[in-house]
Amino acid sequence: MLVLVAMAMLMTGLPGIYFAREKVRNDAIRQMRQDARMIATRFEHHADDLKESSMALEAAFLSSFDLQSDFRNEATLNRFKENFIPQVREILHLMAPMSLWIVFNTEYVRGKHTIEFHDEDRNGQYDRGKEYSIMDKDLSHPSMEWWTKAVEEGEAWTSPYYWPPWDMKVISYSKAIYMDSILVACLGSDLDFNNLSKHLDTLHCFDTGQLILLDEENDLLYSGNKGDSTSPAMQSLVAETVESTTDFITYKFDKATYIGSREKLKNGWTIALWIPQKEIFSEVNQLIFELIVLCVIVFLIAIILALYLTKYITTPIKSLLEKFRRASDGDLSTRADISSNDEMQELANHFNQMMNYLQRSFSELEIAKKRLTREKERVQESDRLKTSFLENLSHEVRTPLMAITGFSELMSDPKATAEERQNYFSHIASNSNLLVRFIEDTLLFAQLEKGQTPVKTKPIKVANVLQELKEEFEARRIKEKPHLFFRTLTDDCDIKFKTDPS
Repeated sequence: MLVLVAMAMLMTGLPGIYFAREKVRNDAIRQMRQDARMIATRFEHHADDLKESSMALEAAFLSSFDLQSDFRNEATLNRFKENFIPQVREILHLMAPMSLWIVFNTEYVRGKHTIEFHDEDRNGQYDRGKEYSIMDKDLSHPSMEWWTKAVEEGEAWTSPYYWPPWDMKVISYSKAIYMDSILVACLGSDLDFNNLSKHLDTLHCFDTGQLILLDEENDLLYSGNKGDSTSPAMQSLVAETVESTTDFITYKFDKATYIGSREKLKNGWTIALWIPQKEIFSEVNQLIFELIVLCVIVFLIAIILALYLTKYITTPIKSLLEKFRRASDGDLSTRADISSNDEMQELANHFNQMMNYLQRSFSELEIAKKRLTREKERVQESDRLKTSFLENLSHEVRTPLMAITGFSELMSDPKATAEERQNYFSHIASNSNLLVRFIEDTLLFAQLEKGQTPVKTKPIKVANVLQELKEEFEARRIKEKPHLFFRTLTDDCDIKFKTDPS
């Protein structure tokens, strides 16, 4: 019983634990994918705002700027800027980006030529920045990637960089404006990376989860408020994210298993969310502990029940089982002696009644067996006599039939004379009569046994009987056994039998 209880607990507990772990793991994976998708959506919402503001500025600029008249010298360009600023303010009012700017290519028109507005405090009050010449900047510096990359590729998303005039770390979207193959300017908009980082920090839904942001070159841009970008764990997270070709990632690092989900952004960047597997299974492990405690309690209860059942059920059952074994071995005198005043005593009483009935039945069967044995011997003797009778009957019927067949074949011989044919016919008639008389005598035999028909005897000459036999088999002898010859008694033999001729 204890073994059955243990097996039942294992068979129900282990699959339950396994499916519980799988469900928690699948739920966590589904939650991670949803979170990664949500974070990517929110990030792209900010990115789309930047790009839409820049595209609105580009459309207004292209519809207003004339390369021949506005890009001749510093005076014409300044006049264009003053006329264009109201349109920029209108875009700022409608779309409310953090910043919006145009930096003209001062390689063609000397001077400080920029239009730049930014709302550092995000209160709707835009300040215009000081103008500068792009040619005065160190274009090889990483902070100038918004210019160099846009010039090379047409448009660009920059990695987070520090912009001294605003004293903040920003991400920029920029686009190069060409007219008649001449680079006129670069325009774009910016996003406060520090505010974005704080926003991303609030999106974590796992206690030990780690959110990372990679640029299109797979360089780490953001590692969350718990991450150290120089730690081996963070470097491994980045490496696994870069090498993965699917949106779901699993890997082991420093004896710990991590599960990750990644989303590709429209601008080529990647957002990945990682969590240690031990956090996923923390509640399951608590459930396993509670199940173990419950199993121990159930097992103790099972031991108590087993002891009770052993005393009040198992022992009487064993005693009754022993009685059954003795009875099955042929001891019909065995009886059960159980006085427990319960179902076991009732079962023992029924066993005793069954044994009494079996003992009587076996006695009656023994008597019936002896009677059947005598009847069997009588039937076997009857079968033997019947078989002997049928064999004799077959012989007596076959003999005249063979004679009839033989003489019939002789009569069919065209060389036979009329006298011979007459002789053959007489034999056929004689054997036919003999066959008829034998059949009649066979039917008469039952009457003879009952004493209802008397036997009629008369003398019969042996020589006549032997001659009939010779004539009956002559045809078959000539056909089948030509080397066989009959030797009969001489014709003057006068030995006779007194019997019933028929």
